[in-house]
Amino acid sequence: MTRSYQRALCGVALVAVLAACAGQPPSAPTPAATEVTSCGRAQSFPTPPKRILSLNQHATEILVALGLTDRIVGTAYPDTPDVPASIAADYRRVKLVAEKYPSAEQVLEAEPDVVVGGYASAFSEKDGRGREALERKGIRTLLLAESCSTGPIGISTYTDDLVLFGKAFGVADRAAKLAEETTRRVDAVSAKLKGVEPVPVFFYDSGEKVAFTVGGHGLGNDIAKRTGGGNIFADLPKVFGDASWEQVAERAPKAVVLVDYLGAGGVDGKRTFLQGHPLVAKTPGVAQGRYVTLTLPDLIEGIRLADAVEKLARGLHPGVSW
Repeated sequence: MTRSYQRALCGVALVAVLAACAGQPPSAPTPAATEVTSCGRAQSFPTPPKRILSLNQHATEILVALGLTDRIVGTAYPDTPDVPASIAADYRRVKLVAEKYPSAEQVLEAEPDVVVGGYASAFSEKDGRGREALERKGIRTLLLAESCSTGPIGISTYTDDLVLFGKAFGVADRAAKLAEETTRRVDAVSAKLKGVEPVPVFFYDSGEKVAFTVGGHGLGNDIAKRTGGGNIFADLPKVFGDASWEQVAERAPKAVVLVDYLGAGGVDGKRTFLQGHPLVAKTPGVAQGRYVTLTLPDLIEGIRLADAVEKLARGLHPGVSW
């Protein structure tokens, strides 16, 4: 075989290879992973999670409202049997894996891509559900920001979390729409109550030796401000915390919010206790029977927020045309 013939063959082969390559469509670039930061921990989602375990009711309600019901492999720790009518049918389809928090073994049995917590207690280190421990097993974690706040927060904390969830789960449009609707309704209430005299409010969660109440760092405090009220324990630097009954009496609330949830006794018992308390019975709100009942999920991050604002505003200002 002559060298010229060899060169000719190589040329033919090169043309064939180039032709073959030219006939193949270019490979699509690999999509970049979605990156979010949740309560100080960076999370990477190469694709939207398909198996979600949600460990608190208010977190689960958000996920259902975002249209993610078919991806939720389980929920846990319900606070109330009542669920907003807008999501009730879908919420009932979600499997309850534990009445309280599931064990670490139960979490792993659910084979989640991601675990979502509404309260920081969802990620208990001592129970083997710590965020770092789960992430070492390849399970990503998301925690609603109210649980890791170090100062006063507002309704924007919730709407920001909606945006974060929308990004992480690939439902950005739904999340934006829900955030916008919440903001619109809350702002409408605030505008109607502009200039009204604030009503001092005592939030009674539970407790008899001391009062467990809403502090100044949570959404409950912002809800009070936006409804023409004033949380009498806005100076308590916590989302929820203890106060003495002497303090309650000294601050003389003109209205009382009874917080209703499973495991804390019924609101009738709470009302009876306040009416019989030697210090609190004579405060204006108790003496005049000015009570408003809200559920625990009404006062924390979740889809009930706008409803809670409207209900409390009506209760504090019945003379306003609603």
